[in-house]
Amino acid sequence: MAKVFVSFLGIGANGKNPGYDKAVYNWPGKSEDPVEACFAQTVILKILEEKASVEGPVDKVVFLCTKESRDKHLDALRDELAGHVLTLPVLLVPEPLVPTDMSAANQWGWFEQLLHVVGQNDTLIIDFTHGMRAVPIVFSSAISFLQRAKNVRLAHALYAWYDRTRTGAPHPIVDMQEFYVINDWAEAVSRLTDDADARKLGELATSTDVKGLRSLQDPTLIQAFVAMTDCIRNVDVNHVGQKVSDALGRVEQARSQASGSAQVMLDLMREKFGVLNAVPSGRYDMAYFRLQLEIIRVLLEHRLFMQAYTALRELLGSVGMAGLPKDEYSFRDLTNKRARNYRLRFAEAFVGMLQHPRDKWQKQPASSPTDRPDPVKDRETLSPWFTKLEEAGIITEETRTLAKEITKIRNGFDHAWTAEAVDDRIEAKGRNHLECLEKIVALLGEQNLLPTDKEEGK
Repeated sequence: MAKVFVSFLGIGANGKNPGYDKAVYNWPGKSEDPVEACFAQTVILKILEEKASVEGPVDKVVFLCTKESRDKHLDALRDELAGHVLTLPVLLVPEPLVPTDMSAANQWGWFEQLLHVVGQNDTLIIDFTHGMRAVPIVFSSAISFLQRAKNVRLAHALYAWYDRTRTGAPHPIVDMQEFYVINDWAEAVSRLTDDADARKLGELATSTDVKGLRSLQDPTLIQAFVAMTDCIRNVDVNHVGQKVSDALGRVEQARSQASGSAQVMLDLMREKFGVLNAVPSGRYDMAYFRLQLEIIRVLLEHRLFMQAYTALRELLGSVGMAGLPKDEYSFRDLTNKRARNYRLRFAEAFVGMLQHPRDKWQKQPASSPTDRPDPVKDRETLSPWFTKLEEAGIITEETRTLAKEITKIRNGFDHAWTAEAVDDRIEAKGRNHLECLEKIVALLGEQNLLPTDKEEGK
């Protein structure tokens, strides 16, 4: 875990030797003491040495050079450094030297050089002041890669701003490290929207402080998104709508104070999860089924296939729950204990009924009073609703096949595919099964078989 300083040695003015005039620099926020030098790297390394007791010493100094810049300036730079920096590590000049031909192949060569000199878990200080104009572009990409592939921490990204019109004050050394944090935030938002994972967002909210992104660092916003994504990934279908509503409410509050990149990211969050923004009514109504379909769609988009198939099978069970006698089995809150117990009984019974014709329904013995109720009686309770669905053309042989396929795949996930191998067409199958369920829900609505907005559950 070394601290590595990387810089680029330029050629300066062609007609001068050395190619750079002496100038006075300081590093605002780090050291206000002015330092006079030809090379900005001398000033940077001198100040880093002065701050070594706080930040730790630089362990490795690397200069990337062209042949021309090496021949013209490397010895002069060594001499100047020796006069200013007392504990300078050995200078490394990687071979091969940086080519002046800016072809794609050579750009990859520069990239590989940086990868070679920076190790796993290193701290990187990079100076972009000199070198060819394309170098900052290439190495900005390299920094992003190192942060993720080698867990490198970017401590400073520096530019010595030499202003010829500046008089009476030192030229500032500008630290652009804060801006590179935007890559981390973009990745965090990408994880949230692509993988329904808010953990990276939570980490950044507590570990960074960037003025332009402070609207994203609101603890209540982060907590709301963590709760929402936990609900989605855990397939807590009864609470997803409320959690999404809470999270998007926080997004709207944050947007009122956001601008620029923060607002773009917040808009992306709103767009991605807005389809799930529905507070449940507590009934198996059309709104309930639409929300469940959207949850399944989001799970499939995030390639959370195990969770998606859990939700697909539960939606089949919900079709059965929608037809229970409302005087006895309907509740305003689907999450209370009695409602959950009814769900366990009747949803399971209905999915079992779907998979077999009536003459093949198994007659199971009655359970004891302390165990689950008699499944035979539960099927009898569901039978009138089942008949209505058959007459409406909703339960058909295709429906039975659908229920069997969904259950088989769900069981495969739940049992770690110990009975058979996972099919590489699982995503396509999931989308096809979702489409079939969408048609079933549409038929339920068209034939007025679901509660209307005017109906009240008990």
